[in-house]
Amino acid sequence: MDEMKYCQSCGMPLASKEVLGTNKDGGSNDEYCIYCYKGGAFTSDATMEEMIEISVKHMSESGMLKEQNKTDTEAREFMYSFFPKLKRWS
Repeated sequence: MDEMKYCQSCGMPLASKEVLGTNKDGGSNDEYCIYCYKGGAFTSDATMEEMIEISVKHMSESGMLKEQNKTDTEAREFMYSFFPKLKRWS
């Protein structure tokens, strides 16, 4: 994986093969992460807005926002500009 790719559902960096989702045949899917896409299907039917809230909560609880010196509001604003560009939400 040369240039950084992002999950086309939640925006998570697809930094290694271990986080890649899986297709129906069990092979890797290089567009989605394992948390969003397993066995050739999305793991939830969340709306874009719900996915943003899930992502903000995860980033906050994991300390990622603190590491990036960002507030929940700043992360949410960024995601509302970024998510519509992702394949699942475009």
